[in-house]
Amino acid sequence: MPPDSASDPPGGPPRLICRCFCISSLHIAQAVRAQGLTRLDQVQSTLRAGSGCASCHPEIEEILAEERGESVSKQVRVANRARCRSESERRIEASLYMAIVPKLPAGTRVELVCVEGLRIDLHITPSNDATLQALIQEKLRKLVCQDLEIVFS
Repeated sequence: MPPDSASDPPGGPPRLICRCFCISSLHIAQAVRAQGLTRLDQVQSTLRAGSGCASCHPEIEEILAEERGESVSKQVRVANRARCRSESERRIEASLYMAIVPKLPAGTRVELVCVEGLRIDLHITPSNDATLQALIQEKLRKLVCQDLEIVFS
């Protein structure tokens, strides 16, 4: 079964929730548990998550409900995952191709192979350049989310 599907366990696989402030589901759930957060406004004031464009509010509400032990309908989960996947891919592509690739050495080619939650698969040429890989990882984590797992194939 593909990641981010409605049949994932509660919480599902880790994903980028707040694209404005680069905050993952891991950080939101951890803060909810550790600090006893129960409302969206508490998440906003504690983490800033959800205090930008507001497109992540349904996903934050889902995390809050799951942390309270409440069930979330399959329809809500599917809609949240679809929106999250689309907006996360858009954020990753923009960061990669508009902010990172133009600053790489001439002749460097970067292909975004796959995005699954917080995992990004990239193909770069030259592929064995560890310094280049480290630079791309650092920039993506800074621009998109510190919790990204970046795999080079």
